[in-house]
Amino acid sequence: MNLQPGCIPCIVGQAYRFSRMSGITDADTQKQVLYDTMNKLLHHNNIKTAPHFSVILQSIVGQYTDVHSAIRKIKESNLKKVKVFINYMSHMVESASDPLEMAVRAAIAGNTIDLGANPDFDIEHEINRITSKSIDIAAFDRFRKEYEHAESILIIADNYEEALFDKLLIQQLLPKNVVYAVRSNAILNDITIDDAHFLEIDKLCTIIDSGSTISGTDLEECHDTFLKIYHNADIVIAKGQANYETLFHAERPIYFMFKVKCTVIANICSHPVGTSMLYYHNGTVNQQNPESLSK
Repeated sequence: MNLQPGCIPCIVGQAYRFSRMSGITDADTQKQVLYDTMNKLLHHNNIKTAPHFSVILQSIVGQYTDVHSAIRKIKESNLKKVKVFINYMSHMVESASDPLEMAVRAAIAGNTIDLGANPDFDIEHEINRITSKSIDIAAFDRFRKEYEHAESILIIADNYEEALFDKLLIQQLLPKNVVYAVRSNAILNDITIDDAHFLEIDKLCTIIDSGSTISGTDLEECHDTFLKIYHNADIVIAKGQANYETLFHAERPIYFMFKVKCTVIANICSHPVGTSMLYYHNGTVNQQNPESLSK
């Protein structure tokens, strides 16, 4: 996949929001960030997807402010917002008639947290509609059947803060052999190895980094340890729109859990913007609209 025309104005908008969130308040500096962004977009014709631009964007903003310190503060602030709901969500899962389904819904709801595409997220709103039909889990029956026979499950993680919701899902997937794969460097608010240990995910399952340095998963970047697990896992779960955007053409089945946050992805997956879902991709390489509904 090449960078789509609709991604360009979105990236420029992200550059403006990200500069402000990173503490750049001077109008001239904000404009320079936008000019730098547009210049990179103009002269880099080999950008595959918007997530591949995330490294470039972070580097641009980093020229004018301590971007890593700013991201850390944003992560900590968002984590506080999420922690308020974790006990409630944990009770919802444990008391549900189908705890696995409820845990899947929780993991999907957590994906509303996004510095790039959805910085003004409303996690309380997502939780309040977690049991409604607004979350598309038509692929859940297939997922459950595969889970019952699976021995190994790989979860490709997304954002740091939503990982608290992922823990609820991991608890329901046990005692299967679960591996939780995180980013190999600090990119936006994506989860890293240090983050995963801080959240004590290592007490539940095995944690590895994927080798990917973008806000998504570039299989060409990923190291052999990750790729071996990725290819051999009975089930692969990929969290977040960026993982969908970089893996929807994958040559193996993947369950994507994400919220559609832009029209480009809405056109690819044939679901409107705002849809939260468990999305099944059957591994057909040239399938323009990968299968989402399983019978």
